[in-house]
Amino acid sequence: MWWPRSATCSTRPKPRRRNKFRFSLGRFVRVYGHSMTPVLHPGEVLLVSENAYESHEPRRGEVVMARPASLGGMALVKRIVGLPYERVAVGEQVWQLEDGQFFLLGDQTEHSMDSRMFGPVNREELVGPVRVRLWPWKRLAESDHEEGRDG
Repeated sequence: MWWPRSATCSTRPKPRRRNKFRFSLGRFVRVYGHSMTPVLHPGEVLLVSENAYESHEPRRGEVVMARPASLGGMALVKRIVGLPYERVAVGEQVWQLEDGQFFLLGDQTEHSMDSRMFGPVNREELVGPVRVRLWPWKRLAESDHEEGRDG
């Protein structure tokens, strides 16, 4: 049976939302890959604080989520190892960071796609720092104990 299209009918598919759970504290993110082990494991769910850099600047050693433009905005979770105006040397390669640039590396460099491949990221490409591991519960308890927050 044929039905005429109404004004409210749309043939275009609705855009798929990548992250259904967002609220004022941040964004939930799932870990894929082994580049940040043993700190983060595949399948873990993290809370990324999207507004954190409104109150402070990114710090060396922070584990952050970034969306480098050179990768088409693909989300990555890496550690900040280089700050603006610093020179970063990894093996034979050397990068001189400019104003607003950060150098990101995975903890397991042999499994990591990081700034060695796509270059430094700009401040605007940093989404925010990872604040808390939400899943699995067992690892949540382990991380609290490892970081000295258990008492």
